[in-house]
Amino acid sequence: MKQKLLFLSLLISSFVFSQTTHQYSWNMQSTNQTINIEIGDTVVWTWGSGTHNLISTGGVETFDSGYHGQGHVFSHTFSLVGSTTFTCSPHASMYGVVNVTDPLSVDEYNIIQLDVYPNPAIDIVNIKLNTVNEDADLEIYNMLGKVVMKKSYDFNAESLSIDISEFATGVYILKVSISESTSYKRFIKK
Repeated sequence: MKQKLLFLSLLISSFVFSQTTHQYSWNMQSTNQTINIEIGDTVVWTWGSGTHNLISTGGVETFDSGYHGQGHVFSHTFSLVGSTTFTCSPHASMYGVVNVTDPLSVDEYNIIQLDVYPNPAIDIVNIKLNTVNEDADLEIYNMLGKVVMKKSYDFNAESLSIDISEFATGVYILKVSISESTSYKRFIKK
């Protein structure tokens, strides 16, 4: 009887704690990859034609593949709950986000509904959230992962305007955090 209970508990734990590997291509068509996984899962990217890198630009995890050519394989096992943005630094059209959840967590994982407009923008970018009357932390990252703006706002209106006239031309990632939720959006500064 003890052996049967031990076997049953091992069988159940193997299902509960099994890890999954997610396979993705990493090439010029890898635009806005949104990858939703569970904690402990591994994402594997395989390089297509050309020379690319895969670098985290913000969020809870950090990784950098280095530059490699066609056929290179890079993998990362995600061990933290939250979102991590990534890009190919010489190719701004290659970017995405990995959202990691914990299926055993009691808390529900919520992603903030976030709109950024106009996109591309010249001087002002507007941010619209699905929540109002809440404090929000905003961070803007350039494509090298450097924070170029960080502020806290009280969203007592449906939208907020941010002056980006001093930003260099390029691609940026906006991170908005409210309570336990975080969301990311990419925008272009002309």
